[in-house]
Amino acid sequence: MQEPTLDEIITARNECAKIIATHGEQFLPIFERLEEEIELRKKRVESLNRAIQIGTQNGTHFGTHLKTPNFIDTKLSNEFNCL
Repeated sequence: MQEPTLDEIITARNECAKIIATHGEQFLPIFERLEEEIELRKKRVESLNRAIQIGTQNGTHFGTHLKTPNFIDTKLSNEFNCL
């Protein structure tokens, strides 16, 4: 089973927000978990960017072979101007 994309998580969070607005706060834990996942993915991209920047600034003549790692959503990478 493939991990959901950032867009899918954002869509789910937005739908959950609509459900909460209509039916009450019993679904708030799901909303919070989706928010946490969105932030986690943003932090992964930021960490990856820092690691690549550090790794390529320390005199390596190999550069980076890392293009799009499996755990990074391409759209998220583009959103944060990385890779």
